[in-house]
Amino acid sequence: MDDFALQLQVLCMSLLAFATFLCYIKHRWSRPESPSESTPPSPPKLPIIGHLHLLTDMPHHAFAQLARKLGPIIYLQLGRVPTLVISSAPLAQLVLKTHDHVFSNRPQLVSAQYLSFGCSDVTFSPYGPYWRQARKICVTELLSPKRVNSYQLVREAEVNRSISTVLTQSGSNIDMSELFFTLANNILCRVAFGKRFIDESGDSAGERKKHELVGVLTETQALLAGFCVGDFFPEWDWVNSVSGSKRRLKKNLDDLRRVCDGIIDEHVKKRESSEGNEDFLDVLLGVQQREDLEVPITDDNLKALVLDMFVAGTDTTSATLEWTMTELARHPRVMKKAQDEVRKIAGSEGSVEESHLQHLHYLKSVIKETMRLHPPVPLLVPRESMESCILNGYQVPAKTRVLINTYAIGRDADSWENPLEYNPERFEDTGIDFRGQDFRFLPFGGGRRGCPGFSFGLATIEIALARLLYHFDWELPQGVGANDVNMEEIFGLAIRKKSALTLLPTANEDFGFLFFNRG
Repeated sequence: MDDFALQLQVLCMSLLAFATFLCYIKHRWSRPESPSESTPPSPPKLPIIGHLHLLTDMPHHAFAQLARKLGPIIYLQLGRVPTLVISSAPLAQLVLKTHDHVFSNRPQLVSAQYLSFGCSDVTFSPYGPYWRQARKICVTELLSPKRVNSYQLVREAEVNRSISTVLTQSGSNIDMSELFFTLANNILCRVAFGKRFIDESGDSAGERKKHELVGVLTETQALLAGFCVGDFFPEWDWVNSVSGSKRRLKKNLDDLRRVCDGIIDEHVKKRESSEGNEDFLDVLLGVQQREDLEVPITDDNLKALVLDMFVAGTDTTSATLEWTMTELARHPRVMKKAQDEVRKIAGSEGSVEESHLQHLHYLKSVIKETMRLHPPVPLLVPRESMESCILNGYQVPAKTRVLINTYAIGRDADSWENPLEYNPERFEDTGIDFRGQDFRFLPFGGGRRGCPGFSFGLATIEIALARLLYHFDWELPQGVGANDVNMEEIFGLAIRKKSALTLLPTANEDFGFLFFNRG
């Protein structure tokens, strides 16, 4: 059986190779021109695939290595797609500010075409009237300061659940990666859909719906995180069919539509009788009925927008929490300084409240330093030039894909002193924030396509870290030193640790019992 499977695999590979050769003959006269003298530096490429062989499982690492050899702007031919990789703050400023309008479009990636309901979310929709309206709705209706504050009770409830989980394992090793993943997904799911991602409800029907929602959203996240051959050979749609990726995408789209339709029906039925804060879906259902919309919002548009809020926030939030606690555990000096600040500000009140967060300046610096070394999205969501332009003296044709490597920018010695050192003090009294105005620090992107939800994500990250530091003392597991912690990454929607973060918490007698007894 194994020999047959191997022979079948070889046969399929041979057929694919032959078909690829035929397509190469067909397209050889229409292939993109070779880079000219006005094109940025480029490494040697291969026939047909161009520079695709340089795409490792850690593309931000591979591109950073290329930048060290060829410079901060590199031309790559990724299959049929001309691509620029930007790896310095000055060049990022040219793309995100000086020529922001030129580079404000998005390439139509295969997975997004399906799972964003025809690229009708904020992240992937083409630049134009619909995108402007969708972003305005998200900024003013879903992610305004008032709306973010309105979800304080949701954040507190889910963070308290996490605190209680840690308390039950005080004195024992705990998987912090799983804890943060569950926390982020529960908060975003409640805010977006009005229900928890993982619910301990004993109702069998509710359990079936919950497991279905978890399965569908987990598959969506996995598909959006991966590459499709069609993203690099747009005219070779048959490759997506042969590889099975199109079938998988269609199935997930059908599942998404079915699950979302069910949730929408529930919301429509309870809207008139519901009281309290609205979730994102409630808000969008109200916006959909407005008569002043420049572009009508269809049911599919509505699903795309609410899913965008969920998908964009979950992995980035959990990854930032994970990397921050990893670095704190590896740097006890920083851990103690952040902990002393939290306990001084909150005092003996029994818990950290969101009103305390504005005074936790060092904790904010810790988060910034973590995002500098471990940007949640190291290659910002790709941009695409809408017209030709001159960038740093180089000619950039229309329809050129642009990747900004924030991983390389955050470790650039031209921008940062001792860039590989974890030193939150570098952010003290600098005025560098998360808004993408300082192009050395772009964890949420910049320009008009920058992430509009950074304040929502930071609210969760800050309160979760503050309470964990307030109530518990933290150590690495017994026998594990700072240099023993595995810092390898895994590429996805956000860059996560390859191996789970395991820490040893101890409930602090002076900063824990009042809160726990109160609960």
